[in-house]
Amino acid sequence: MKDVAQAPARGDDERDRAAYQRFVSAARGYWASEMFTSLLGQIERDIPAWHAFRATAAGFRTRVEGHPTHQVFAWMERHLQRMRYSGPYGLVAGVEACREVLSGVLDEPLPPGLLSLDPDLRPPAYYAEWDIHQHPGGLGGDSLAAFVYQDAVGGGVVGKPALHERFAQAVLAACQPARVLDMGCGFGRSSVAFARAAPGLRVHGIDLSASCVSLAAHDAPSALRPRLSFAQADALASGLPDASFDLVTSTMLLHEMPEDAVRALIRETGRLTAPGGMVAHLDFLPPADPLLALLYAGHARRNNEPYLLEHSRIDLAAAYRAAGFEHVEVTDFAEEAGALSSPPRAWRLPWKMILARKPGETEGQGRPQ
Repeated sequence: MKDVAQAPARGDDERDRAAYQRFVSAARGYWASEMFTSLLGQIERDIPAWHAFRATAAGFRTRVEGHPTHQVFAWMERHLQRMRYSGPYGLVAGVEACREVLSGVLDEPLPPGLLSLDPDLRPPAYYAEWDIHQHPGGLGGDSLAAFVYQDAVGGGVVGKPALHERFAQAVLAACQPARVLDMGCGFGRSSVAFARAAPGLRVHGIDLSASCVSLAAHDAPSALRPRLSFAQADALASGLPDASFDLVTSTMLLHEMPEDAVRALIRETGRLTAPGGMVAHLDFLPPADPLLALLYAGHARRNNEPYLLEHSRIDLAAAYRAAGFEHVEVTDFAEEAGALSSPPRAWRLPWKMILARKPGETEGQGRPQ
């Protein structure tokens, strides 16, 4: 599948855009590594006994956010993200410059059953009212929005090589499903990772974004297409049959939803998961370390993530038990080798893997181990 970087060159504009994006990526790398570790060291030096504070303690947030290095750190996080997406050399402009070529990609014929769109679907207000990640217009409007998202992920903090493959392998070590539902599948990275990880596994990906599921279908490897399908649908009201999946999964979906929507999603997964099946979410929860938790909360504001902290307010074990699950587990997830080192070597999102099992036995290839 062609992305912006692979699209035909258009002279000086394309060379300038590529150079600009390389600069932004390099600056983000400096921000996430050298600047981050310097900030940790300076807070240690300049705010005595900060380890005794809680992130919500009076004065702690004020002192950290007033620190000069934190102010520069926060400014760079906010504005490097804006620079990546916006302006004459941003990702949005890059996709627009290739509109004809990329539209042609989405017009290519597909095998029957690989893609289903719902032109009558109206996204919920929470999905449409924010430019999440500072992506102008988000994923709900322009037909090429998924290409912008694809390029942004490839160069951002969630673009770690093999992240989705690591998640799929971890989940499939705990269960042996035959039918998988990938909620909020985006442009299909997680769906493809699960299909690749287990021969014979059938994966159905759903997303509110027509652009995303269209790109997912067109980007699906030919060898996997018979075991993949994508549909534009609301994960809270998919219309799919009861107990029709052995595994219901999502990657980076919970933190994009307000608390009431997350609770509704948990109930819906209870309806869709077959007896003996499992739910597996890869998402974020606030770190225990007070300084890292403060930086994480600041990321929510600076990256236009208005719901980032909401699902952390839910008693997940109680919510899943109420939806018919048992054995709820929340564990750290290393998105790459060395990611869980202490002290941290670079800024990272606090990845967690959330697993819950349904009592009974599946009708798939096996049952949760």
